[in-house]
Amino acid sequence: MKQDLQVLLECTPFLGEAHDSFPLSVIIIYNDMHAALRAADSLERLGHQFRGKLRQCLRPVRLDYLDDPACFEHALSDASGADIVIVSYNGPGDFPATLKKWVNGYAAQKRTGDSAIVALLSSQEELDQPHSPRYQFLKNATKAAGVDFFAPTPADDSFMGGRLELAG
Repeated sequence: MKQDLQVLLECTPFLGEAHDSFPLSVIIIYNDMHAALRAADSLERLGHQFRGKLRQCLRPVRLDYLDDPACFEHALSDASGADIVIVSYNGPGDFPATLKKWVNGYAAQKRTGDSAIVALLSSQEELDQPHSPRYQFLKNATKAAGVDFFAPTPADDSFMGGRLELAG
């Protein structure tokens, strides 16, 4: 995981450590390196929009780490205080039961203040449509938690070049 964090930090140079920057706490739950890099690219574009004035506190969590009860609870605790939780999942089918349990736990531990879940979901290089079960699961969980839900627009040809929109 330390190596994954280093790769993600190298991919997000606009998220700096400057003292005059806006602090942003981000948890990334991802299932493979492609998904992690997609999340890093989204963060990089966000940092660029803020002209490098975001100070990151980044915590990547590979999905299989949630199988360990201690890691599961630690990631849940970190997420309860995060500004943004990114669920970046690459591949077909439904979410694993562990991820669903973790998302439901996050929703149950709603933090005070503004926060959001960003869904970066794809299967074979195509974004999940809003009617997909995974998209709907995350959207419903965020609604129950009272946090914002963002996802790339399905009309985008490429999630790497697409933009995030609030999916009301």
